[in-house]
Amino acid sequence: MFNARTLLAAAVAVGAAAAGAAPAVADFGDKNPITVTVTGATPTGYPRTMVEGLNAIVREAYPNSAVSFKPNSPGGGVLAIANGEADFTATATGTEIKLANEGKAPFSAPLKGKFSFVMQLYDNQFVHFLMTKAWADENGIKSWDDIANKKPRMRLAINRPDNPQVSIGGPYAVMEAHGFTYEDIQKWGGSYVLGNSAIGLDAITDGKADVFMNARNLGDALVKDIAGKRALLWIDGDTAKMAKAASVFNNKADMVPKGTYAFMEKDYPTVRMSVFLLAGAHVSEEVVYKYVKAIAESEARVQAVGGSLKTSFATAKMATNPANLPYHPGALRYYKEKGLMK
Repeated sequence: MFNARTLLAAAVAVGAAAAGAAPAVADFGDKNPITVTVTGATPTGYPRTMVEGLNAIVREAYPNSAVSFKPNSPGGGVLAIANGEADFTATATGTEIKLANEGKAPFSAPLKGKFSFVMQLYDNQFVHFLMTKAWADENGIKSWDDIANKKPRMRLAINRPDNPQVSIGGPYAVMEAHGFTYEDIQKWGGSYVLGNSAIGLDAITDGKADVFMNARNLGDALVKDIAGKRALLWIDGDTAKMAKAASVFNNKADMVPKGTYAFMEKDYPTVRMSVFLLAGAHVSEEVVYKYVKAIAESEARVQAVGGSLKTSFATAKMATNPANLPYHPGALRYYKEKGLMK
């Protein structure tokens, strides 16, 4: 017969066994649909094409999923996922990550802990530092040091601060590494043409800008076309100073090879950036896992989207995280399962 003491002992043993057991892990191997809003890309241009291409792959992997696109800027995208207004942002770089975590402009308060790392999309975003030959010859400019020393009046085509990767994180940092600031340009009698790279190149073409600082793919067809109408030069620079500028936001200094454009008679230094997909802290492990899985297992489809994804995306590099942002649990689980991380 069981007495009270025996029953109590049995209950304690069962409880101890349950406490020692590993918690059950949810199985995300199903094809159940997910609901996702991806932001960070402008209404037109390659970033939107990229996001729509990625979303289409996810919808195919998980039929009946509601995977949508919400236009925004790179900085605005990080703010949106931190505030729960979107789930993913697809255009973040080390610049947005650092500024958002620290609450520095264009962010009004620290957002650390409100977003996390999902994947690297590509690592070949090169900032183009171009000037018209006419302006360079008139002012005796060949390099960044020449600009710092001669303080020429310039009409600068550059992106807005709410797209900090190609303003604060690229050009501003390079200027500061060479001893002057973005604000100094206006003090020297210059002015700005603010907008994306297409707006900036239009300004160069129309004679409304002398200098262009923004991101384009290397060997960009539009830059080549413009160079056939208006002679262009690449602003030369000191590699150590370029490396110093790049390191501020966990970017890389790199060289643009001779002949990338017909006007480049040698290799020139620049800032090379990686672009990441981030998720808000509110996004479930299942949603992130499934989005990552769909992309990771469709490498050729992702590359077929074109642009930077064609030349740089690789499943093996998805977990690359130079900004050292904490991984979202859903992404981390997938990468560990597939041996992409230890």
